[in-house]
Amino acid sequence: MFYVNTLIGRPDRKINDLSILKSNVEDYFVHINNTSEVIDLENLLDFDYLNGAITLTYCEQTLLDVTLWDLIDQLWAYILNVIESFLTTGEGNTYFPDQPVKLHIKSISGDLVLYQIDADDQIKAVLPKNEFIETLLEGANVFFRNMEECFRGKCNYQYEIEKIETLRKTLNS
Repeated sequence: MFYVNTLIGRPDRKINDLSILKSNVEDYFVHINNTSEVIDLENLLDFDYLNGAITLTYCEQTLLDVTLWDLIDQLWAYILNVIESFLTTGEGNTYFPDQPVKLHIKSISGDLVLYQIDADDQIKAVLPKNEFIETLLEGANVFFRNMEECFRGKCNYQYEIEKIETLRKTLNS
């Protein structure tokens, strides 16, 4: 079972120590579904450089955590590109927008993918393809739609939202 969450970085908090980040997530990030708190950040956010993090777990295994925070809207867009490449060729990869972290997914059978993150530590997992891709698409969808709802006029993610729908159709065909 997968769990995915998107967190927006609090612009008034600087991350100086990754070792304390996981135990103090709420001090540095706001969950995208916490609409009122996200809206309260509006005047502090730089919509061209929007920091945030994606947390992703499968069963008990952490696949992404807050220590790999980055430019969150760009990271989700990059992940959509990886999914598009994966659905077309059976493989997709990208580097994170603003740090030397590589995400790679590769088909290893009709219903399994190899997921790999290359950062300070390497994370590898064999995952169920459809559930994994759908989880990522849903995570991206929640992020982009909530951002549009919270900040009408300050950001436009229609392209990404339409791409998610296209990718879902491809996955389910």
